Amino acid sequence: MFEHLSFGFLEEFDVFAPAETGRTREHEPPELMRGFLHCYYHDIYGIRPVERELRNTVVWLSCGFDRPPSRDAVDRFLTDLEHVVDKVFGRLVEQAARRGLLDLTYCIDSTDVRAMPADQER
Repeated sequence: MFEHLSFGFLEEFDVFAPAETGRTREHEPPELMRGFLHCYYHDIYGIRPVERELRNTVVWLSCGFDRPPSRDAVDRFLTDLEHVVDKVFGRLVEQAARRGLLDLTYCIDSTDVRAMPADQER
């Protein structure tokens, strides 16, 4: 999927802009987003588990990193992402739709549904 989507738009969000103090990022948002999506797809959640997964050479290379990201880099990215996650995923879905990557899919949500009590008269 990574080869079909562009992640450069992430740099348009203020949360991913370089700090005013001049501090730069160890890794760029597009690579970190690819890493996050890889982990999400494989049901890997949390800063430490994501950081461990991104130490896998095949994974970090396929996500576009030149070296594995540190725990601090993962933490900072996920903290920043939570402020714009809806907008980011909205843009990714729009891209995927424009490129014909989406089709009709049926979903079941996780809303709790209480079962009706068994008929006690039987």
